[in-house]
Amino acid sequence: MLHAKDLRLGNKIHNHKGEIVTVQQILSNTVIYDTQINISRKVAAVSRFYEDDYTTEVVEIVKEVDFNDVEPIELTPKILEKCGFRNYIRDEWILTFGNSHMDFEFLADGFRLRHPTPSRMGIKHLHQLQNFVFAITGHELEVQL
Repeated sequence: MLHAKDLRLGNKIHNHKGEIVTVQQILSNTVIYDTQINISRKVAAVSRFYEDDYTTEVVEIVKEVDFNDVEPIELTPKILEKCGFRNYIRDEWILTFGNSHMDFEFLADGFRLRHPTPSRMGIKHLHQLQNFVFAITGHELEVQL
């Protein structure tokens, strides 16, 4: 189960059907992942002066899921490649943004930034990686799932 404090708009997660969805809104107990607006226009009355009257109906369709029914997406080498990471040496993964690079290691306890000072916790899920990259770079991690 995920908590609202762990998510940001744009994070990728699994919904209750197992589909990969993008968080669009975070409410107190649910996540909205898809909204559509359907607009229909129908002739209401035909007048004898060649001016028809129309009615317009606007319906918003919202898909949402309870926090108890969402699951994080576990990081795998395949997911990392879809996020734009390149793998040069076994466990080393590199992400390029602009003229900068970030080096990561994919270890048993999670995905970690390669740095002289090791991080305390490894990144194990895609939404954590998205949040981390945004916090460090100020740019969204492009995910092509």
